[in-house]
Amino acid sequence: MKIKSIAFDLDDTLLDTTGILVPRASEHAFNILIQAGLRLNLEECEKIRTNMIKTTSHKEVFKHLVEKYGTDLTSSKLDLAIQAFYHPHIPSHLPLLDHALENIKILSKKYTLHIVTAGLLDAQESKINALGIRSYFKKIFVVNSLKNEKKYDAFKKIMLEDNIHAENLLCIGNSLSSEIKDARQIGAWACYFEFGEDRGSINDLSKPTLTPHFHIKHHRELITTCKL
Repeated sequence: MKIKSIAFDLDDTLLDTTGILVPRASEHAFNILIQAGLRLNLEECEKIRTNMIKTTSHKEVFKHLVEKYGTDLTSSKLDLAIQAFYHPHIPSHLPLLDHALENIKILSKKYTLHIVTAGLLDAQESKINALGIRSYFKKIFVVNSLKNEKKYDAFKKIMLEDNIHAENLLCIGNSLSSEIKDARQIGAWACYFEFGEDRGSINDLSKPTLTPHFHIKHHRELITTCKL
């Protein structure tokens, strides 16, 4: 391999978003809908969310809940609930996943690093500031999930800005249906970081468009597994 640039996902790749931020954010969003007449309780909402998020976005989860279990009043609060989830309270300080900082420090001396993350710009920027890692990355790309933007375009921009070919780019993330699929689509290297919520069933690993070149479960495995 001739890797020159590395694109890291943020949520559940560098930051334990599932463990730290998602529970409170999803509960807040659910409560907005429940108070507006959603015919489910918190436990039922969470069960549906956990199942659906394997193959779709949180935006689509909330739309499904409203369409199937809501009223006209619930529907009028859908956008508010979506915004509440994608724009949660971000603490002033957040911890990186174990051994992530060591990897970033080592890799930043050998490769050009970028973050390619999905969400709302101000929320994702706040997470990065709270992690204290901005200085290690050349550029932060925030893909707007609510506008159905894809990481594919961000990866293409990295190739142009760094003047590299697809085979010079390694994309690392925990979503088979997002960064792994998009990396494979442009011909870049893909490393699946199996962490957090199941973002694409593990059974999908056998599908050609979703099969990563590398598969890790901990940051300690990254450099050795990807031969960096």
